[in-house]
Amino acid sequence: MRVAVLICTFVAALFAAVPARAECLAAPDLPADAAAGPAAHDRQGRLVAPVMVNGQGPFRFIVDTGANRSVLSRRLAEQLGLVPSGVGMVHSIDNVSEAPLASITSLRYGALDLPSGATPLLEGPVLAGEDGLLGVDGMRGRRLRMDFERRCIEITPARNAGMLRGWEMVRGELRFGHLVMVRAAVRGVRVNVLIDTGSDTSLANTALQEALRTRMRDSDEAFGAPRAFTAGQTVVLDNIMVISQLSMGELELDNVAAYVGDFHIFALWDLLEDPTLLIGMDVLSQTKGLAIDYDRARVFFDLGDRRRGRWAVN
Repeated sequence: MRVAVLICTFVAALFAAVPARAECLAAPDLPADAAAGPAAHDRQGRLVAPVMVNGQGPFRFIVDTGANRSVLSRRLAEQLGLVPSGVGMVHSIDNVSEAPLASITSLRYGALDLPSGATPLLEGPVLAGEDGLLGVDGMRGRRLRMDFERRCIEITPARNAGMLRGWEMVRGELRFGHLVMVRAAVRGVRVNVLIDTGSDTSLANTALQEALRTRMRDSDEAFGAPRAFTAGQTVVLDNIMVISQLSMGELELDNVAAYVGDFHIFALWDLLEDPTLLIGMDVLSQTKGLAIDYDRARVFFDLGDRRRGRWAVN
């Protein structure tokens, strides 16, 4: 069996200390097709959910809005006695490679059944020692809400989800089934923006860099060659730019730093020629919370006490 899997996770080779657990919000009364509960942080600050696999666990899965399929670590597959039954093509930030597939009978978050079946097995720094990635293939018609401050995750039917009062909303569109893309602008340049909670680093394509160069001299800055990990390989990045102001609807983001390159993932999405920015957890984690409505293609940000509509990245 061969399947194509999109894994957009990108992990820089920098490790942050895991902060102390905060008290979690009490889960509201939830319908049958919903789940909510506490989460943890991995070493890169990404949210990690407790997930049951084949009735065992819970295991630690990174919540990855850039992955169209959930993924198991090879270590966990061995622990569960899973035997590879095929090969799939895994598209990462910088390449496409083969990965073994193992069949799982159930994948659950709380009381919520998520897509199982043939599941890719990965290893290496991309998982940062965690048990797997929780992809967005189970989010159709649902709203995923992540509280970064209190470390909670909530998945509810989008049509029955309560209002997010005080949150900033940005309209988007669905690409490739489950990938939410929103429109933005930088200095009058139209930009595609992708929200990726599996990446701890923000990325831009060279089309965006060149468009900004034409609009404003000295809009980018080089910082040597930092090292980063994608799904299985190490990538050297030698260019970074700081976007002084990014407008998404009525929301303004200041000082967004992004590594620049024509990464494989931009080509896969047919976005090499269009100015595009992938926003990772280096930016997202500076909000109090993020919610994505996979039914209406809406993205919500909880900016907390910040001035309404303004979001400065430190």
